[in-house]
Amino acid sequence: MTKKSAIAFAILCLFIASISASPICGRERLWQNRTQQVHSIGTPSAKWITSSTTNCDAEFYYDTSDVQERITQHFHIYYVIEGIHATKKAFVDSLATALEKAWNFYIQELGYKKPKAAPITWHYRKEPAPNRFPIEIADINSIRDNASLFGGFCGECIAVTFSPSSEPDESEIIIENDFFFAGINSPQKNETDSYCTFYKADNPMQNEVTGIDYTVHFGKLIRATAFHEFYHTLQFIYLPPTDKRDTYWYEASATAQEEIGAPDVNDYWSQLPLFFNATEKPFHELSSDYGLAVWELYNESIYGNPIGKHFWERFAKNPDASFEEIFAEEMQYREIDPDSSFNDFAERLLFSGPRASFSDSTKLITDDAFRWPFQPKILSPSTESVSLTPPAIAYYRITTDSIPHLDAFQGKASIALYGKTQTPIFYSLDTITLANILPQIEKSENAVLILSRLREQTSQKPIVDSLPMRNYPNPWRGETPLCFAHLPQDKTFIEIRTRTGKLVGQFRYSGEQLCLEAETLREKLAPGLYYFRAGNKNKAKPFLVVY
Repeated sequence: MTKKSAIAFAILCLFIASISASPICGRERLWQNRTQQVHSIGTPSAKWITSSTTNCDAEFYYDTSDVQERITQHFHIYYVIEGIHATKKAFVDSLATALEKAWNFYIQELGYKKPKAAPITWHYRKEPAPNRFPIEIADINSIRDNASLFGGFCGECIAVTFSPSSEPDESEIIIENDFFFAGINSPQKNETDSYCTFYKADNPMQNEVTGIDYTVHFGKLIRATAFHEFYHTLQFIYLPPTDKRDTYWYEASATAQEEIGAPDVNDYWSQLPLFFNATEKPFHELSSDYGLAVWELYNESIYGNPIGKHFWERFAKNPDASFEEIFAEEMQYREIDPDSSFNDFAERLLFSGPRASFSDSTKLITDDAFRWPFQPKILSPSTESVSLTPPAIAYYRITTDSIPHLDAFQGKASIALYGKTQTPIFYSLDTITLANILPQIEKSENAVLILSRLREQTSQKPIVDSLPMRNYPNPWRGETPLCFAHLPQDKTFIEIRTRTGKLVGQFRYSGEQLCLEAETLREKLAPGLYYFRAGNKNKAKPFLVVY
């Protein structure tokens, strides 16, 4: 395979992967194409597809003299009822109602600034009525000049909010016309009596988790989409997007707001694994931003719904700031420690999904967190040094024999102990050391180390003391390496002796941990009780060999 064909194949695989997931917002696709960045594979030069999905001008695919209009109190909706962009009256009715509800919620109840309407719409080329915001309903994968927007296909895009003009704070929303979408394997058709081709939208949009087919139950997705996309138009007033500026908070907060506005839809559930399975990664390196909606849902639940508006007002004053800085400013204004708030978010998030059954319902991160089919990943026990690139959180399962080194860790750290008969008990390592709670860890059914790091500049560090020297696994069954952790740095070797004091051997080490291979040790250690110590004068500790 040539280099050129390999790149083309990689792009094709990326696109196919992109259309196998649940419905998504087109804003992120548009930004990725314009900046030639595809986060999920980290290839700056890659694009989704490099050519248009249609081969004729947009006007060939709809009757320009028969574009329908629906004017509501605040919106001007354009649509057609024939051709590849056709929609149904019930679809338009549902959308009009949902948009007005979103307007009333954001503008009337919460006091957001009104969006700035684009003077001419992108696809149908219409001028909206005065004081009306433009909405177009069309097949997104076949809209006008889709190559310049998405590089061709948008994939399973429900809608896209963007500026069709030269002013980045002006915007419009294009809504998918029937929630069917075209994929790379969809048949290519000819428009009636012409050579103009298009890809037939034959794939129904579905929620992989809830199983809802949105082509049938379109009202649910319309309501969630109206709250999500209209929120983008408000974001653009405070922080107009540019090719050089993007923040994960665009999608994270809009996804949270769709859940607040349409809480029965739960479309965001399908996006949670992309965050939960990579919690140790910094948020700006995640393959998708949607799952971070849970942070905004936490903020709205703990601090009240207007906090979302306060974040964007701060962005307006400081457009080059990261969201972590914006969040910290808001917390400090409220006289709340930002790092402690972020760690509280991490603690509550741990007990969500199936793991929520261990927790008090008043401690849940959202009202429906117990219904999530997913839960954050807990990493395997480790005795290695750990660190986080902010903003990030991580969870490590720990035992008295396997506790990560925190000497160089920057951020907040806490321990959660829980079990079937024990609701979670949290210990902050700001005020207590790991050595102090080793007895509780040993007795607990589950013990998890919770790490969080909000910002680069924070100097917050957990209290670190000298943990007792440990060996693991104990008992050792002769199948895996036998390791020794928290070894003192003023010694250079450990001794292993029998229960009668006979020396089995001295084993040198240079770091804080030593692992001895099973094959070597089986020749030296018969089943029984042994003792080890660092150097040849310290108190020895017992361990069992059983095989």
